[in-house]
Amino acid sequence: MARGALFLLLILATNASLALLYPFAHSRVLLVALLYALGTGVTLYLLFHPRNQWLCANRWRVHDAGCVALTFDDGPDPVDTPRLLDVLREKGVKATFFVVGRRAEQYPAIVRRTWDEGHLIANHTWSHPHLFCFLTPRRLRAEIEFGTESVERSCGFRTRYFRSPVGLRHPLLGPYLQQAKLEFISWRIRSYDTVIGNSGALARRILTKVAGGDIILLHDRLRGGTDVMLEALPGVIDELRNRGFEFVLVGSREEP
Repeated sequence: MARGALFLLLILATNASLALLYPFAHSRVLLVALLYALGTGVTLYLLFHPRNQWLCANRWRVHDAGCVALTFDDGPDPVDTPRLLDVLREKGVKATFFVVGRRAEQYPAIVRRTWDEGHLIANHTWSHPHLFCFLTPRRLRAEIEFGTESVERSCGFRTRYFRSPVGLRHPLLGPYLQQAKLEFISWRIRSYDTVIGNSGALARRILTKVAGGDIILLHDRLRGGTDVMLEALPGVIDELRNRGFEFVLVGSREEP
């Protein structure tokens, strides 16, 4: 709570710096611009940087340096998630799926299949609000709680793991996750499969950056479909195996 309060003070101080322009003087413009830019930069870093620990403790690696973890956000999708599951089953790979609660309610059979095939299901909020970092306290709590309850209804597992939309932070996220007994899982490699339109380029981005213990962010639901990701994934899996990596879940499938 204290860090959340300090964060709000940072926002207030950043905006209050504009008052230094009054009465207006050209000599003050540069100073105010620097102060405002500094405050805004720090604010954006605290809200958006995936491995920033200040507003909310998070984990972006698995514990074994000889392993990597594939994670998939925003599903389930009625078409693309089953296609992905087919690829993972063929390759003998287990992955972690951060599901959107509302979509899990629509496609519970897909979530159940995902669980039954040995993958881990985790909470990716109830509705995937794009302005997650600006939610009211009541809405924030509801997004977390309803997401967890949806996972439990779909696969009978009360997840211990959470990821916010785009990894966004909220000043109250840390205390709320602690109350809900959820661990925030981030990533070290963002694949950018949301914007990369070439399977070769997507594979190269992952393979040139990956190191032991990395958590890799991918998506099993995209507006334009996941054809590029699904085309790149088998080769990425094969190459990582050739390098000696094993594929693991980000955490345990057993309830606490």
